[in-house]
Amino acid sequence: MPRRSRLTAAALAVVCGTFTLAPSSAQAADPTAPLVLTPIGGGYESPALRGFALEVAAHATGSTVDILVVPSSYGDAPEDRAQNLRLAGERAQQIDRECDAAVAASAYAARFPGGCNATLLTLLNRADALDPKNSNAFRDPGTDGSFILGGDQVLAMQVLANTPAEQSMHYASGRGVVFGGTSAGNAVESVSMGAGYAPSGYPENAMERGQALIFWGDDAASDERGLSFGSRKIILDQHFYQRGRFGRLVEYTAESAQRYGGAGKLGLGVDFATGLAITDDTSVARPYGASSSTFIDLRHASAPTWVGPRQTLTLRGALTHLMAPGTRMTYDVASRTPSSGGAPVAAPVQQALPPLATKRTLLLGGGQNDSASSGALRSFVSAAGGKGPVVVIAAGYADEASGRAAAAKYVSAVKGAGWSGATRSVVQGSDKVNPGTIAGAAAVLFVGGDQSAIPKALHDKQFTQTVKVAVTTTIVMTDGAMTPALGANYLANPDPDLFDEDEAIAQFRTSYPVLATGLGIVPGYRFEPELTEGYRWGRLYTGGKAAPSTVGVGISERTALRVSSAQATVIGERSVVVVDGRQARWLPGSNGALGAINVWLSAFGPTSTVR
Repeated sequence: MPRRSRLTAAALAVVCGTFTLAPSSAQAADPTAPLVLTPIGGGYESPALRGFALEVAAHATGSTVDILVVPSSYGDAPEDRAQNLRLAGERAQQIDRECDAAVAASAYAARFPGGCNATLLTLLNRADALDPKNSNAFRDPGTDGSFILGGDQVLAMQVLANTPAEQSMHYASGRGVVFGGTSAGNAVESVSMGAGYAPSGYPENAMERGQALIFWGDDAASDERGLSFGSRKIILDQHFYQRGRFGRLVEYTAESAQRYGGAGKLGLGVDFATGLAITDDTSVARPYGASSSTFIDLRHASAPTWVGPRQTLTLRGALTHLMAPGTRMTYDVASRTPSSGGAPVAAPVQQALPPLATKRTLLLGGGQNDSASSGALRSFVSAAGGKGPVVVIAAGYADEASGRAAAAKYVSAVKGAGWSGATRSVVQGSDKVNPGTIAGAAAVLFVGGDQSAIPKALHDKQFTQTVKVAVTTTIVMTDGAMTPALGANYLANPDPDLFDEDEAIAQFRTSYPVLATGLGIVPGYRFEPELTEGYRWGRLYTGGKAAPSTVGVGISERTALRVSSAQATVIGERSVVVVDGRQARWLPGSNGALGAINVWLSAFGPTSTVR
């Protein structure tokens, strides 16, 4: 029977509650083969599915590459069963097609003249998983690989944990069957399994204790864990760049250090349409797909603490690495050491940060501080002194109307935050702005619209002189796109929309950054606002490659970095993150994604001193 027909028949058979055993190959899987996990960070894109297929083919035997597809994360509601099995069957067919194409175009074509067989298993609910006949195919010596579909990882483990299905999967993993999966199918491949967010949790507050949920997996009898044969040394995360999950994985790793002692577990975030191979829980190599993956290692980091009213993580000196295809990069899990071209790269002794101080108090806002409830704005208002007005200057807006509307909103917020004196607002490019504009001001607030419009604003010499005079004569706060202007340099790319997933991935491409020269008021640094809601983590990394002598600082929304002659302190709601690539080795990937070794990352919660 043709393979396509057999696959369709299998999909139809499971809808009817029957089971079709995958055909045996001529030879058994190698029982001495290593345990290979190949997590994918999300989606079913061709580069990722074909990379998975080639990883299976590298370990396969017989004349075909035989893959079992597990749909346990799809949902177990009885009323949805038929539809879920139909949809899962379509994914199995897609995996079959992509595997055929990958093998046919590879050096494995002659070894596997029969191409690939992808067979869907009936493992949608716990009753399915408790019936051994639904998972006996994992004990067939002809099975070469398994692919766990995306969906809900918590549900998947409620279906699979401590069942004959999990036992058969565990048996297969010990016989050289390669296990891959996407999204939720990624998450279940580590015993300590990320379980999403608390009801009040989001990417932007994931570094607050209790907002990012994880099942540690210490109790094998529980279903609050990943698969029994998953990695015990690594915590996996998925959709990593795409959904701004850096903060979540840093939080997971910090909590693991507190729970287990020492450096805790290694964090490994895999991006959308991207995968890699974890072998015997000792090495990570062979990245593939559209983007890259990130390691987070706390071996050199300070002990994590949680500070402020929301118990926000503060951690200094996490070491991060970005693994992209084509970089010849590998990673040894036991020693926590990356290699490039076969040569291990040792961790450097972390350099001290450049001085972060100004003669007058300066508040560098992360955006969205245009509300009277903003703690950062209230701090600015409290610091304002004298009888003069608070002057709000808007720059970098698309048009005069947008600038005036923004300035008016900040003026209203300043008054609501307790300022009872006079206020004045002007718009750069429409109104005359010069040092006289701020003469006698009690404080000055510079607000920016879009970073791509800041270069034009800074070409106005009277405006730039006004900024320079302000920071030496009075209290100054910047917010939004004006904050980057005060650093040594900044990215002049257009601001991404909040929660823009495509842009979040694009920021990690080597071609992304458009670097511009800043005013140098805070030398040695490059600032990026709206870090967490804007998913701007990639700007800190690609900006680090573009300007390797400056340190990137991401400031979250409704937050500010208060810089004085004595110290720099985080104020407001959320986090400030420092990404220091001055000692990094940058490795551009063959797919255009950024690779890197030895990039330092530190996170600071409210009340913390950045140093």
